[in-house]
Formats: sequence, structure tokens, C-alpha cells
Amino acid sequence: MSQVISKVNKPTLVIAHNKTLAGQLYGEFKEFFPENAVEYFVSYYDYYQPEAYVPSSDTYIEKDSSVNDEIDKLRHSATSALLERNDVIVVASVSCIYGLGSPKEYA
Repeated sequence: MSQVISKVNKPTLVIAHNKTLAGQLYGEFKEFFPENAVEYFVSYYDYYQPEAYVPSSDTYIEKDSSVNDEIDKLRHSATSALLERNDVIVVASVSCIYGLGSPKEYA
């Protein structure tokens, strides 16, 4: 994969199926491409419980979540790098498929 990335020389998205693998790949790509902007883009939730309804007890459970501020900063760094540089490699989990909104609004 590293050979392909270096030959193509365009912004690259590497998608891993979970945060753990994304973290491992991120570390490896940082070593393979020390001059490139290697970025990390995964879900910023440490914990996420969607809202739910349990009909048998007529119980509503509210949504609950916990955001990891460090991961949020890394997501912003990845997005900024894509707007500013061409030598970007973003290592992401599947959460990257969810939209961030308009690039004009982000800038």
C-alpha cells in the first residue's frame, strides 16, 4: 500500500474497520511517510448509547455519550490538512463516511 501511495502522490484515504486497526496503521504510515501529513480520523466518542424504548416496561432511555477531546482535535487536524496540503494520508475508521458539512462552512 505504501508503494501505491508514494507513486500516486495524491491525498489518500485508508479506511480500517475499527479504531484499533486505524491506530496501528496511523503509526505505521507516520513512520513510512515522515514528510507527509499523516492524519487520524475516527469517531470522537469514547462511549455512545443511542436512545431506546423498551415497550415491555414502557421505558424510554435517553441518548448518552462521551466525547474524547483529543480525538476531536485529531479529526479537525485531518480536515484542515486536506484543505491545505496535497501530501495528506488520512487513516480512518468507517466513521469517516459520515459528513462533516460544507467545506466552506468548515473553513
